[in-house]
Parts: sequence; C-alpha cells; structure tokens
Amino acid sequence: MIIKRLGLPIALLIVAILSIEISLTALRQRNIAVTFSAHSAALIAAQPEAASEAPIDTDESVLLLAPDGELAVTVSWNYQIGPRFPTTFVQARVQNERGEIVAEEALSITCRNPLGCNGNQTLALRYGVREAGDQAEAWALGRYVVQVTRAYSGQEPIEIGSRRLTVVNP
Repeated sequence: MIIKRLGLPIALLIVAILSIEISLTALRQRNIAVTFSAHSAALIAAQPEAASEAPIDTDESVLLLAPDGELAVTVSWNYQIGPRFPTTFVQARVQNERGEIVAEEALSITCRNPLGCNGNQTLALRYGVREAGDQAEAWALGRYVVQVTRAYSGQEPIEIGSRRLTVVNP
C-alpha cells in the first residue's frame, strides 16, 4: 500500500530531475574564440613605399610578419551555466613548410563558478620558443601555418582556428 502511494511522487521526481538536467544541457555554453595578430614596425614603415610600386595583397587569411615582428593569438572564452566545467587546454603552435614546430604556447582555462566565467589571454608566439627557457630568435623567412587547438580534460584536441603566416623582408 505504501509503495503504491510513493510510486507517483517518485516518478514525478525523476521526471522533474531529468527535465531540469535537459534544460541545463540546452542552456550550457562553452564558447572559445581566437584572433590572430602580427605586428611588424618594419612592414608598417615599408608599406607606403610598396603601395607606389605594386598593389598590396589584402587576403586577410594570410598574416605578414617581418623577421623581427611579433605574432600573437588572443584567446577569449565565455562559459555559462555549469554545473561543472572541465579544465580546457588551449594550445597555439606554428609549423613551417616541412611540418616542424617552430613556436608553441599554451594556456589552461579552469572555471570554478558553476554559473559561468569569461576572460581572455594573449599567447605570444616567438620563433624558437617551444617551452619555458627556450631563447627566442628572429623569424626565418618563409611560409608557416599557425594552428590553435582546444581540448577538454581527458579528450582529444580539436582545431578551433588556423591562419597562414608569411615572414618576409620589408
């Protein structure tokens, strides 16, 4: 008799818990965006001269960099409605035409607030620096690919952005 009385409330409780979990899953967001920037004082100074000689290539998918320039990847994240977020690992790397990694930088995002967190961080990619203690060098002339991946704790990395990079003499 008592089991029959408790059956309906238990079933309703299970349906309510499942409904709440499904709603939270639909509202849960983990957005990560990346932007690429290359700064070269020598290229900025050389562009007015180059403009009079030939048209400048405006293909925004290719970054131009002088050997002494700076390459940066800005990572922005916005996590909303937990209940928990796994640690996210973001890695930016630069590969030359032979597939060798010539620069690498990483960060980890840990969101402890179940309602969400957001932020951004810039990763400076320097030629020859793959881990702490490596010395930066001037960028070698050539073509490169900048690739950014993210991986949630315990999962395989997924590419979230990439750009072509060409290092030229100004």
